[in-house]
Amino acid sequence: MKRLRVGMIVPSLNTIAEDDFRAFCPNEVSYHVHRIRLRKEAGRVTMDALTRAYLEAVDEAGFVKDMSPDAIAFNCTGASVAHGKGCDVALAARMSEQLGVPSTNTMVAIKEALAFVQARNILHVCPFGDEFSRVERASLEEAGLTIQRTVSLGFTDAKVAAHMPPGEIADVVMKQVDDTTGAVLLSCANVRAFEAVQELEESLGMPVVTSNQAMLWSVLQAAGWRGSIAGAGGLFGDN
Repeated sequence: MKRLRVGMIVPSLNTIAEDDFRAFCPNEVSYHVHRIRLRKEAGRVTMDALTRAYLEAVDEAGFVKDMSPDAIAFNCTGASVAHGKGCDVALAARMSEQLGVPSTNTMVAIKEALAFVQARNILHVCPFGDEFSRVERASLEEAGLTIQRTVSLGFTDAKVAAHMPPGEIADVVMKQVDDTTGAVLLSCANVRAFEAVQELEESLGMPVVTSNQAMLWSVLQAAGWRGSIAGAGGLFGDN
């Protein structure tokens, strides 16, 4: 049987997505990573920088296409929604058409994952400031998802956010959920949220979706893989 192969494009500063794929990607699927430059202004990633990455995504994905993957993932939550209403869906369609390879991106994957687990009244946790979380929330609500509350953690540097241990991420969530919360979304591909999924779902008794978890699930689905993954949460049949 042919071994499936997926390609993933991540921002140049990302240190977490590869670790998550290494930990949870099934052995029968190989994954390959390409980096896209994410520029900073005065030491910060801006919405303009995310938009530039969005606009460069198709060209950068050409490098991934060269190794003949079964599916391609553009994995940056902020960049996938940085270019206006519906831009995430448009990007996935454009990549798929121009590259001739099934393609997805982080926000498309998140929306599909939340729909799959029938998430309602979602607690949306974004590691950055309100400027970025508002854009994410608007995209989620445009897709018909119900957001109970958005929490912005206020990080200005994704590399700093990457140092949060999974237990600290879980503690943040436990302090924010209430009786009206029906599901949790932990956004950003550069935080260790995927590692916190199993603990949170067991403690809360509700679906928990993260950027890298949704990204892995979506690109595997696009490549034709089906199965369950232990420790990866209810999205992967681990319940």
